[in-house]
Amino acid sequence: MQRLVLSLCLGLWASGLWAGEILINSALEKGDYALAFASAKADVKSGQATPAVKMLLAQFYMHGKGTEKNVAAARKLLEPLARSNAEARFLLGGMLKQEALQDLQGANGRVDSARYEALGKRSLKERENERYAAELIYSSALQGFTPAKEVVCADISNSVTALSGAERANWYRQCANREAWARASELGESLAPLNLRREVMRDPVVTEAFQRLATAAQCTNEDIKPVDFQISQPLSGAEYLQLKLNPSKPYTLIRGQWQETWTGEACGQRLSLAINFTADGMGGAQFVPAVSAEELASLRAAVKRSE
Repeated sequence: MQRLVLSLCLGLWASGLWAGEILINSALEKGDYALAFASAKADVKSGQATPAVKMLLAQFYMHGKGTEKNVAAARKLLEPLARSNAEARFLLGGMLKQEALQDLQGANGRVDSARYEALGKRSLKERENERYAAELIYSSALQGFTPAKEVVCADISNSVTALSGAERANWYRQCANREAWARASELGESLAPLNLRREVMRDPVVTEAFQRLATAAQCTNEDIKPVDFQISQPLSGAEYLQLKLNPSKPYTLIRGQWQETWTGEACGQRLSLAINFTADGMGGAQFVPAVSAEELASLRAAVKRSE
C-alpha cells in the first residue's frame, strides 16, 4: 500500500493542479506527511477535493501517515468513491482484506498455524469483510485497473477458486510475465491452484507414491514430469465466498472435498496417482494420496526413514 501512496502522488503531479494539490505535492516531496495530511483534510472539508485527494487522504488514515491510523475514517472516504471508481474499489478492498486477515502472522513473521486454523473455521457469515474485499478487488480488475489484476492473478495462484482453467489462464495473460502460468493452467483440469500444485509435487509422501509407481513399471528415472490433471471425484460439500456481481460469482473455496488423478511421465511411460483434497477454510487445501490406510502408513514410514 505504501507504493499506492506514491502512485497517487505521481497522478496528481501529472494532472492539472490547483493550489491545494500543489501544496500537498510539495509537502510529500519533502516527506512532510503531517502537512500533506492537513492540506488534504482541509480540501475534503471544504468540498473542493478531487477523488485523487480523497483517496490520498484515505491512505494517510490507512497507514497512519501524518495522523493516527483510522480505518473507519479511511473507509468513510473510500466507500462513496468505490461505487464507480476502480482505484477506490481496489484501495478499499485491500484495506478490508488486511483487516480480515490481521494477526495471521506471528512475531517471527511466519504464518501462525493456530491463528490460520482458527480463521479457517469461521462461517461464511463471519467472513463478510473478506468476501466484500474479494468482490471489490475482482470488480476493480474487471474495470481494467492493473494493480487489481495483479492481485487477482496472485489470488488465483494461491487459492482454490471456482474459476476454470481457461478463466485462470485468461487472467494470467492480463498480468505481467504470466504466460507460463497461463499454459500451466490450461494443462488438464484441476481445482488446485498453481502454488498448491507445486506443493503437492514436492511433498515427500506424494513423491514416494510416484516413485513406487515408477518402480513397479520398471522405471528408474526419478524425474517424473506432470503431464495431466483430471478431477476423478467431483467437488462435494462446497462453500464459496460469493461475489455479488452481475451475475453472481462463486470465488474462493472455503469448504469442500474432491479427488484428482495426477499423471506424470517418465521412461516414456505414464504414471497416475489419485490424490484427495480437502479445503482448509483459507483458500488452500490439505491433500493426501488416495491409497489405503496401510499403504499411506507405509509411505510415511519410508519418508521418515529417508530423512
